Amino acid sequence: MKKIAENEYKTFLSWAGANKANRVYPCSIAEGFQVGDIYVNEGSAVEAVFFWHFCGFGYISGNASAAFLEDIYAKMLAGQNGRRLVLITSDPAVTAFFRGKEVSMDERVEYSWHQPGNGKLPMMAGGLRIESITPENIGSITGRIVPSFSWESPERFLSNGFGYAAFDKANVAAVAFSAAISSDEIDIGVETKEAYRRKGLAALLANQMCEHIVSLGKKPVWAHAASNQGSQNTALRCGFTQNARNTVIRRRQ
Repeated sequence: MKKIAENEYKTFLSWAGANKANRVYPCSIAEGFQVGDIYVNEGSAVEAVFFWHFCGFGYISGNASAAFLEDIYAKMLAGQNGRRLVLITSDPAVTAFFRGKEVSMDERVEYSWHQPGNGKLPMMAGGLRIESITPENIGSITGRIVPSFSWESPERFLSNGFGYAAFDKANVAAVAFSAAISSDEIDIGVETKEAYRRKGLAALLANQMCEHIVSLGKKPVWAHAASNQGSQNTALRCGFTQNARNTVIRRRQ
């Protein structure tokens, strides 16, 4: 497996756009919006390309050989500078290769957006306010699925991405942001603090994200672990439609 120099990333844009499991995360790397690594097989002809996003998501385009998959498996087990590797694939051959190894497997549900949702969105509760994510407030946004999940720095996020946060005075109650961004798609990440859940804040912020994304001439996309019923409810409420289910492969804990 050979690592590609960053100045050559754009030459792999067609491979990123042809990925069968997901396009926005591979394209975000190839187009230079977000940080990640690109690897190809050794040899004179490129048969497979591996995109490893900053957040840890990995995607394979093309026909990966057993040797190529072995190298990916080694990275999954070892990590790199503390970075995880979560392989997301729609390829049965890739899934078959990893079956029986020291990994766990589950499913990730992918959605596309077609029109505003039919579900009635809540009114903002008294005392809460929505703000765009800015240099002044990004430092107060903490949690797991927040901009730092998929962006290497606040500066890069503020330069290439955007998002909204619901505040209760100085406290962040919920956040929605561009978790992955390409020239034609934006994946939405959301998180609501436990004390503010079941109030519809995720749907309210995600809907605002969709409106912004569409105004940019891009397509909103959404995905979640198959077991995440709350994320599914939010997606359906905001007008998303399920279009795929991918296999998620990660090192067994």
